[in-house]
Amino acid sequence: MKNETIGDRIKATRKELKINNQKGLAKLVGVSYVAVSQWERGETEPTGGNLMLLAKALGVRAEWLTNGELPKRNDGQEPPVYTIQAEPNSYVVAVLDAKASAGNGIAVFNEVDETISSIIYENDKAMEIFGHRPAESMRVITVVGDSMSGTIETGDNIFVDISKDYFDGDGIYVFKFKGSLMVKRLQFTADGLLVRSDNPKYADWLIREENEQHLKVLGRVIYTHSVTRYV
Repeated sequence: MKNETIGDRIKATRKELKINNQKGLAKLVGVSYVAVSQWERGETEPTGGNLMLLAKALGVRAEWLTNGELPKRNDGQEPPVYTIQAEPNSYVVAVLDAKASAGNGIAVFNEVDETISSIIYENDKAMEIFGHRPAESMRVITVVGDSMSGTIETGDNIFVDISKDYFDGDGIYVFKFKGSLMVKRLQFTADGLLVRSDNPKYADWLIREENEQHLKVLGRVIYTHSVTRYV
């Protein structure tokens, strides 16, 4: 692939091996999550012992990681198989590397799918919060902006049911509109979908039928977790 970086190769191989988040790879290599995040973003590159440990964890040649020199693996070298095990009676929710705007929108160019960590609940607690929704359909996203203030504050985490990637009745949704990622209330009206903010400082606006091609619903918000800061 032209212009492919070492970060691109690390990320692609991690996903190929179904290591779903950077913390998982960091644990296998014996480095911090921040280090893996910086590698994948191209801010730094692994060198020396860390490069060799990373290549071993990913089951690839260090030369391929560094500069794309083929072959990717030595003859007879098989990709490793990792099984991610949760504690018994646990419910694991993926935390995404994304922010949804409770404001005028955040420009986004890719699908929201990068997992950076996870939150683990005991099944009994998960049943209270999520009902019978499977953990695989839940994602956590951080909110920025004040347009939903009173319900969702900036910095709060929202739990999104990504199986509801369509309008499923009036409620709070995470969606993209004309390239911006937002969290707002959507309400059905005869003229189209009314986009509403809980903060009265923000005016309602309408997505009419002729603009529906610009709307992509990513999921429905089913739970929020407030973050209180004291400093």
